Amino acid sequence: MFFKKINLVLIVFIIMYNQSYAEVQEYQVKAVFLYNFANFIKWPKNTFSNPDTPFSICILGDDPFQQEIDITIRNEKIEQRPVVIQRLNNLIKINICQILFISQSETNYLKDILNTLQKYPILTVSDIDTFVIAGGMIQFFVQNRRVGFYIAPDVLKTINLEISANLLRVAKIFRQ
Repeated sequence: MFFKKINLVLIVFIIMYNQSYAEVQEYQVKAVFLYNFANFIKWPKNTFSNPDTPFSICILGDDPFQQEIDITIRNEKIEQRPVVIQRLNNLIKINICQILFISQSETNYLKDILNTLQKYPILTVSDIDTFVIAGGMIQFFVQNRRVGFYIAPDVLKTINLEISANLLRVAKIFRQ
């Protein structure tokens, strides 16, 4: 059931991965990736407080996506839940997030942020250069004008997030 739509999503994912950076703006591609990550990760059963709880993609700090992320998720659902974007200035409401994009504006606080998040089943994503080295889960990078990403699967396992092998196939794996 979890991986039913994987083939179609994987095709879209690979197409987006192979798009030239010059053809599509960087944060448009990252917005699509951010949404699609949810289709390749399984959260623990107790992640949602009730069946009507939306799936929240949160952005901590400055929002580099602007309207691109809102356009990407408009009318989308993940496991029958509506997807919402939450823009956060601090970690007070962090427990509402399933995916947290940590903006480059938070680089100086990264260690503290990641330490706080260790007790929550939240997929952490960023484009901070040392993100996976610092303990983050998925780090975007741009190489040869293409957006790619590193995944630290061992970090995901520590908070009981299950990752699809299909996602691992299109990523660069980071092991500490």
